[in-house]
Amino acid sequence: MTSADETTRFAHSVFAVREDDNDGRSPELVDQPLKLDALYKPSTSVLFRLSVPIANSTSTKTMIYVQITPDRIISLRHTTCETSDTSDQTPRCLDLVREQLGGARFVTRLQFQLHTGSHAQLVVPADFNLDDSPDSPARRVLASASSLATASSFSLYMPHNVLPMKKFRNFAHAVQQFPALTAAQRHAYERMVDLRSLYHGKGGKVFTSEEQDTAPATPAATESDAATVAVDTPSRYRDSPPQYEETPSEGRKPRDRSDATTASAESPARDYAPPAYEDGEQQCGTSTSNKRVLHCGSEDIDLHPAPKRRHPRATQLSEKSSWRLDSSEGRLQFQLERQRQQIEQLQEDIKALRRRNKELEGRHDELEEGYGMLEKRQVESEEAIESILVHTGELDDECEKLGRQMPDIGDEVEDWMRDSMGDRVKEYMADWLKENMSETIQEYITQQVTAQIVDVKMRMRSALGD
Repeated sequence: MTSADETTRFAHSVFAVREDDNDGRSPELVDQPLKLDALYKPSTSVLFRLSVPIANSTSTKTMIYVQITPDRIISLRHTTCETSDTSDQTPRCLDLVREQLGGARFVTRLQFQLHTGSHAQLVVPADFNLDDSPDSPARRVLASASSLATASSFSLYMPHNVLPMKKFRNFAHAVQQFPALTAAQRHAYERMVDLRSLYHGKGGKVFTSEEQDTAPATPAATESDAATVAVDTPSRYRDSPPQYEETPSEGRKPRDRSDATTASAESPARDYAPPAYEDGEQQCGTSTSNKRVLHCGSEDIDLHPAPKRRHPRATQLSEKSSWRLDSSEGRLQFQLERQRQQIEQLQEDIKALRRRNKELEGRHDELEEGYGMLEKRQVESEEAIESILVHTGELDDECEKLGRQMPDIGDEVEDWMRDSMGDRVKEYMADWLKENMSETIQEYITQQVTAQIVDVKMRMRSALGD
């Protein structure tokens, strides 16, 4: 059985970075850990779900999901990033990711590229109703998940080597093979991604931006985007979008500006051109009964009929040039602010590198000191070994001298043993038998004679008795 024929599961905590470069947005780190659950079944396909808990006003925790299905994915890439690499190829938010992952040197990056006009699904319970205040932590978490769900490109970062390449190849293979699913496999896939199976059978629903916009808009609500950290965007652009002067007219009703504010906050570098006219005749040629002007943020505002007032062309050009000058100044200020932030970040990096350099210098000094001690001990050991070798040689010489001085008495001892030991042993044995064995033999003979006499008496008595 190959790896592609095996059911594969993977679950781990990750950090997400939104990477929508096409609309001018800088990469944004979601300042909230997410849990990635990936499931691959050979009979269906693959499913990715990012989950994060959210607590309402009663401290009841509910899990919300960012669901990524394979039909929405163009490409899925797996790379290993070295956080100490400062080349242009490294992601700009890698330092922030490194801090979130505890300063790890290597991290794994799982990059999702979705189809144009397609995005992930933000899934909540079917009876979901967030009644918290707009500036509550729950709404900030929901805004972070919603921002990630609407991204067309994002990356998930996790510790190095927690995702085996075998599992990743199964996931990537399932994404590539999704268009070729059979009818039976597609039916099984539909059951796997069915939201009715979530929340212990109570079911879930896709949370749309319209539902989020129904909440009362307050200045704090626009600050909920602070849950995502823009890498290159200055803080003043994150707080509020650039405002343009409006000419109020009588009877005009206030319009909800939440959509326009959100669009400007997400893309501070985008310029929205105010309505412009080529000449006075074109302006006057517009019908006065139903006049509509395109406002910034793609909003349509109804204007009541008012007496038309023809402005000189020089005034129009002056106003247009003034607006363009203000816009250029705003872009220049934005670039200067970005460069200032980059310089501050570089200064912080230099300070961190200097601290690191001092630490390494201290460790280098310790290592040099330890190396010097080891070198000294090695010299002392070599001297001790040399001294031992000298003493050993001297002892060998002394032994050799003693060996030559000692006579060879082996033959003499052997001759003495052969000539003298035989007679001496015989004499010794005779004396020993005389001293120790004579009494023993006499007692033995006496015992034997006494026993024979007793036996004869018993036989005689027995014969006389008969």
